[in-house]
Amino acid sequence: MKAISLWQPWASLIACGAKPFETRHWAPPRDLIGQPIAIHAAKKIDKGAAAFAEELMYGQHRPGGFELADKLATSMKGTPDELLGTFGQATMPIGCVVCIARRDAAFQLGEPAEGTAVPAATVVQRITSRQMPECFTVRYDDFGDYAPGRWAWLLRDAQPLKPPVPMKGQQGFFDLPQGWLTERASPRQHQQGQRGIPHDRQKRPEE
Repeated sequence: MKAISLWQPWASLIACGAKPFETRHWAPPRDLIGQPIAIHAAKKIDKGAAAFAEELMYGQHRPGGFELADKLATSMKGTPDELLGTFGQATMPIGCVVCIARRDAAFQLGEPAEGTAVPAATVVQRITSRQMPECFTVRYDDFGDYAPGRWAWLLRDAQPLKPPVPMKGQQGFFDLPQGWLTERASPRQHQQGQRGIPHDRQKRPEE
């Protein structure tokens, strides 16, 4: 199976089903459209992700709020301490495959669409695994760069792995080793105390 390593908040948002599109400046290979792909959370922590991770996990992101925080926490449940990275006062999985999703389509984006109920981008080119309406547009959100010319990869049916599978990531697409899905965290790791994931309606320590 192919995998792709993503910025940690993006990987976690895909795992919980809140991020349907991964945006890139390039189109994915056509033979991967319609195929499952493993989503890997990068191990190296970007310091710039801390404020965003805290916003997500403390229910402060709009839209979404506490409902989004709860979805994220549920998708991370059972993650061993050693696979959790610290992002300010929040934690997220790092250095592991967090879910498997189906790459359903890819759309090259155009200018903003007119007359849509919500802000969205027009589509100038598409690669799909099934028939879709010609008037299909890509809704803007806070979880990607939807500038004209870029590509939005549609990810569906995300299935979180509980626990995530430790894995070394690489740039671009990479192949996972045979039998990788059976290399889960050991029962002993589950018996060890889990690092708390701040979310729900908790207050931050300084509040």
